[in-house]
Amino acid sequence: MASLLPGARVVKAFNALYGQFIAPDPRHEAGRQVLFLAGDDAKNTVKILTSEFGFAPVDLGTLREGERLIQLGGPLSALHALKQD
Repeated sequence: MASLLPGARVVKAFNALYGQFIAPDPRHEAGRQVLFLAGDDAKNTVKILTSEFGFAPVDLGTLREGERLIQLGGPLSALHALKQD
């Protein structure tokens, strides 16, 4: 995707969560919904924004590194964990 948008700041997030985990409040009695993200730029902005939404963002590194972990079928794509506060 990043190669199709020269100069764009691409952060991969939300794509590994099923809608049922995004739609409700990400804050639960047991903690906050973990949100994996990866990117080469603008990650801090996305981390702050998603944290304000109530998610617990986890930075997986660059697009190249993190995308393999959270892409559909990747080792973290089906992990819908909660982070205890």
